[in-house]
Amino acid sequence: MENKMIIMGADPSGFELKNTIKSYLSEKNYTIKDLTELGPIGYCDVGDKVGSIISEHPEYIGFVFCGTGMGVSISANKHKNVYCGVCESVTSARFCKIINNCNILAMGGLLITPFKAKMMVDAYLSATFTDGFSEATPEDLQSGLNSMKQVEKRIYKN
Repeated sequence: MENKMIIMGADPSGFELKNTIKSYLSEKNYTIKDLTELGPIGYCDVGDKVGSIISEHPEYIGFVFCGTGMGVSISANKHKNVYCGVCESVTSARFCKIINNCNILAMGGLLITPFKAKMMVDAYLSATFTDGFSEATPEDLQSGLNSMKQVEKRIYKN
């Protein structure tokens, strides 16, 4: 994946893991905007802030962190054109991009070790939508995403 802008943030339970991933990505020369650089904020606010930016800038990607990854994901997914996947394995992190074209990866600081999180980030960043999934054709995966976009059009009325 080309070096896209990365937007990230964390609540108190995900803050340490976020800092680990931020350092890891910085070493790889990614451009990062950390919305919680000065300290953690509530999980709903994290998901909302990152989701809002990703919604307005579809060329960016996001990483959000809370205790389980679920709260930040729910909040982020309230925004149009945001596909935030909660992942707890390297395989799910890779598949959330390949199958669902997720533009935000959510992880739980209470569930995932720093080493595993780094592997998950690498898997996610190296994955490409529709490429490398033997259980469905690229056309089937694109059709699924198109269906989701139709749901969004109905909900958001545009």
